[in-house]
Amino acid sequence: MTAKHIALTVALGLGATMAQADESWMSDMGRLIYQSEENGAAIFSFTNVDAYPAELIIPGLAGNYDNRGVHEAYWIGQGAGTCPAFMARPGGQSTTNWGRALISFDRPAFPTGFTLTLGDCFGPMSYAIRADLP
Repeated sequence: MTAKHIALTVALGLGATMAQADESWMSDMGRLIYQSEENGAAIFSFTNVDAYPAELIIPGLAGNYDNRGVHEAYWIGQGAGTCPAFMARPGGQSTTNWGRALISFDRPAFPTGFTLTLGDCFGPMSYAIRADLP
């Protein structure tokens, strides 16, 4: 590998990391932040409609900054939940406060807003959070 190829590889890697760190949105519930990537999933932190901190796990979105659309996801929150089974949160703690989610980006590339539709446990997605650029 030439020095030119190494420099390009490093620059591309830094660009992806910087895009992730710069991504945040505002909603009526507060700030949503692209927190990290793990096992191919993007993890956003946010405050759920129950006012508890939560994580949104979006499988397949890690590293995707230019070709976004509609993605199935799930959320895991803190606080008391009503789900009939426990789900492990990032970091290993288990909770019964979780559910399905659908994130719909307005445009394929950052910067763009999105609508996050959520449901409890395996139930229907019945509430939404609108997230726009700050």
